[in-house]
Amino acid sequence: MPYKFTATTDYISSEQKIKTLISFAVKEEKKGNDDNRVLFLKLGVVLLVTRFQVYVERVLDEFNYELKNTNKLNSQLPLHLRLYSIKLHSERKAIQSELKDPTTFNPTKLQSVKSMVSLLSEFCDDAIAIHPELKIDTKFPLGKQGLNELKGLFKQIEGKDIFETAKFDINKLNEILNRRHNIIHEDANDQLTEIKVKEYKVFIAVVVKYIDKYLAKILK
Repeated sequence: MPYKFTATTDYISSEQKIKTLISFAVKEEKKGNDDNRVLFLKLGVVLLVTRFQVYVERVLDEFNYELKNTNKLNSQLPLHLRLYSIKLHSERKAIQSELKDPTTFNPTKLQSVKSMVSLLSEFCDDAIAIHPELKIDTKFPLGKQGLNELKGLFKQIEGKDIFETAKFDINKLNEILNRRHNIIHEDANDQLTEIKVKEYKVFIAVVVKYIDKYLAKILK
């Protein structure tokens, strides 16, 4: 099945690594090496979550690049995305910060403010093409990679929880994220099994394909 984004294709291909770790766990169980079996299962969960988080950042970065190369007009973009981009630009280079110190007022300062105002004005103009500096956040907040942060990254686009109408329960992701957290910070086992890791792998793949389909729809 073809996917819109290279990040999605790469993620689906990387699932083989999880399958390999599960198969190693099965082999260790047959040998009676339960410690090694559990180790491979733990590695499978950690790798699965890490790969998913990397995927989210990569696919958003790819989406942002593709969007700016669609030759769409601003009017064809979701309004929320346009305003969110303005928000990001305004926060990262605020006009009020430029004008905070009157002793720095000079022609160069005026030109700087003109550039900032011009950029924001272009984002607001329905009739012109998407600006090359259109921005969305493509990274999880530092130290925060939970379900709320995931929803927040995609909320930038249309201002809604894109998983709310999905045919799967995105809240299951919390179970997987908590499992990874417990493995890393407490070396916890919690009766981890091959079946459970396979279940996690299948669920994450469903989420990844859903994200790919959603973002592809926005690009149309």
